Amino acid sequence: MATTIYEAVRDSLVALFKGRWPAFDVFSESIDKTQESGQAELEDYIYLDIIPSGNQPAGRGYTDRSILVDAAIHTKSESNREYLQISQALDELLLPVFRFTDKGDARAITITDLAIKTVDKVLHATFTLSFRDSIEEPEAPPLMEELENRLKTNERM
Repeated sequence: MATTIYEAVRDSLVALFKGRWPAFDVFSESIDKTQESGQAELEDYIYLDIIPSGNQPAGRGYTDRSILVDAAIHTKSESNREYLQISQALDELLLPVFRFTDKGDARAITITDLAIKTVDKVLHATFTLSFRDSIEEPEAPPLMEELENRLKTNERM
């Protein structure tokens, strides 16, 4: 189970991409296969880069968050035609709303801009998730109870 909002977004994106392209390796923090001697080069893969890009307080108990997502998609053929087909599928998959589950709560965020470009034979789909997040405030400590005081008066003069 995801412990942060970033992990929840990552896990949902991995499941979403893996569901659409089951033959692709989908990963985020680490690359399971490397180009060591005797191992094949990665062919069809999607690498997700999840970048926290902004947190601003938005009143008591709320924070405005921004998360930049870059999905780097590579196919064995490195064909522009195939990348155009994947681009169309990404539009249908991500727009207009990205849905995920955070700590058991269903969330939906409108994606206002999906930028797609090919760099060095890798297709990049980049978008920002901007949303307001509620923060659980710690329970307030108990109030002080009434205190009884007795003062001794000095009656000597």
